[in-house]
Parts: sequence; structure tokens; C-alpha cells
Amino acid sequence: MRLLMNIVTLIVGILVSLTPLFIRMHGDEAVCGGVVVTVADSTRHRFITDDDIMAAIRATGIHVTGEKVKDIPLTGIENRVKKFTELKVAEVYISGDKMLHVYARQREPVMRVVASYGGDFFVDTEGVIMRRHNLYTPNIHILEIDMIFNADQMAGTNIYDSEKTANLARAFELVNYIRGDGFWNDMIDQLIMTRNGRVTLVPHAGNHTVRLGRTDDYEEKLNNLLVFYREAMPLAGWDTYRVVNIEYKGQVVCQRR
Repeated sequence: MRLLMNIVTLIVGILVSLTPLFIRMHGDEAVCGGVVVTVADSTRHRFITDDDIMAAIRATGIHVTGEKVKDIPLTGIENRVKKFTELKVAEVYISGDKMLHVYARQREPVMRVVASYGGDFFVDTEGVIMRRHNLYTPNIHILEIDMIFNADQMAGTNIYDSEKTANLARAFELVNYIRGDGFWNDMIDQLIMTRNGRVTLVPHAGNHTVRLGRTDDYEEKLNNLLVFYREAMPLAGWDTYRVVNIEYKGQVVCQRR
């Protein structure tokens, strides 16, 4: 009986010692079964699709399906996917079933920017510029701005990193304030900014524009406008005025039609 136990123990010991070698040999020969792309927020935004990512992988010339896992340059594939500036997160890995997985999460846009020179693009919650990759346009605030902008050079950069985008950063802060307030978020659809930083708001209700002027003290200016909307507009009528000017401190000056 003791001899039998010794033999069993010996066999188990041999098997255990050979297991790492077996796993290593099996891993070296394992081949990739295919590619699985997951765009986590694809139901919310469609800046980048599964097809976009698959096309980008094919464009690298890197073969994946049927190739040995150890020969697949994961870093190279991940770096290519990360070139999509619309993505906030891009990760590439091999799962236990030897499938290559691409996990991506898109950036969350705050505003769409239409520049007088340089096309149109988006700015996300962190102030990062997103080049328009396709025709998809989310329902967000639109900023028309008089500026010269090279979207190809600026895509992926932050608007706070360059003096060239200083006005854009000021507008971004104003839009974030508007988005954070239920009333103004519903009321203001569009903003127009001149080259010297003066802003005009285009409300959803009524048939007028609002001259905000520079973005300094925009909270105080909007508070004055709110009082005017609540107390004066119902009496005067929403279509009475062509322009409501709140540029000057403590004043609301209106131009009739």
C-alpha cells in the first residue's frame, strides 16, 4: 500500500513539474481565432464604428486570424486604433480563448464647432478636439466662431494648450455652464463668437438674439437675462424684440423690430 502511494505521488509530481512546459509549448503554438470589436457606447454615439476599427486593423497589413498569438504585435494594433481621436479609450488584448479583442470607448462631445476657416469639429468634456470622421452629428450645442483652424493639425489636442484656441476655451466654459443649467440648456441652441471674443446667443424660444458680449461675468449676465425673461417678456411678447443686449453690467437693453 505504501509502495502504491509512493508511485502515485511520484507520478503526480512528474505531471505537476511538466505542466508549465506543456502550457508554454501550447501557448507558443496557439493561433488566434479572430477579432472581436467592442465599442462600449455605440448605442449612444456613432463617431467610430466596428467597421472603422476593422478597416484600420486591415490597413496596417498585420494578419491576425490564423496567426500564432505570440507573433501578433498587439502594441502596433493598439497604437493604430488610438489614432482615432474620437476615442477616449482603446485597448487590445488576447483573451483566454485566443481571440483578439479591441475594446474602445468614445469621447463625450460637449459642443460642435463650425469655424469660419477650417471646417467643423467637436470638443469633448475634457476640452479635446475631435475631428469629424463621418456624417454623424449628435444633438449638442453649436458654436459658430470666426477663426482660422487647421482641423488635421489640431485634432486630438486640448483647447487649453494653445493661445490660438483661447477664445474656443472661453466659449467651452460658457457652454459647460449652459449645459449644467436645466433652463439655459433647453433655451440656448446656438452660440456665435466673433474673432475678438464677443458672443451672441441664439435662443430656442422667441424670435430674437441675445448679445452677451465678452464671456466675462457670464453668470451675472445670464441671471439678469433670466429675470428679464420671467418678468418682462411675458408682458412685451416673445416676438417684440429683435435683439436683447445684456453686454453691459446690470443692464438689459432691447431693440424692437
